[in-house]
Amino acid sequence: MARLLEDTILTLRRRRTAEESRALILQVAAKRLAEYGLEGLNITGVSQEAGISHATLIHHFGSSGGMREALADKMTLDLVQDLVSSFDGKMSQVDMTQNVFHALSAGGHAKLIAWLAVEGGRESGQSDAVAEGFKKLLLSMKILVEARDEKDLQNLILLVGSAAIGFGLAGNVLAHLLGMDQSELDSFPNWMTEHIT
Repeated sequence: MARLLEDTILTLRRRRTAEESRALILQVAAKRLAEYGLEGLNITGVSQEAGISHATLIHHFGSSGGMREALADKMTLDLVQDLVSSFDGKMSQVDMTQNVFHALSAGGHAKLIAWLAVEGGRESGQSDAVAEGFKKLLLSMKILVEARDEKDLQNLILLVGSAAIGFGLAGNVLAHLLGMDQSELDSFPNWMTEHIT
């Protein structure tokens, strides 16, 4: 009877490919980041929620830091790909700025990027896929805004990205200190877009 139960459990467990395991771990990590912040990105919590062993997580990412870096890459690449694909529909600059602010402030993405910056990030910089994504973003934006000067466009992306990360990290705190209410805080991305276009 015990052998039959063991065989049934083994049959029910489907072996995942390495790619499927990494995707599952990053999916769970993103969910935990949104729910618990950076504290949720620990090996114990992520592995338990994903239904895998600590060793499996370590095998795929090397450490909790490696997992955080991979998650930051995935979230950044997803954001950049969404922005590039949205340009096909001729998204307005206001909508684009709103999307960047929302993506970086919701779900803890800005905090994860800040953690990487404070920790020194990885020595080799972002992944090749993220770097390629940013090249496509620059090209798409250049066409969208009919920019002739690539340096201006790079500075514009840096300004919006930096402001969105700061907004995600401390927007609520600064708004409170400045006496702004929630609607005033929510309107900041629109205000900024009006002033930079």
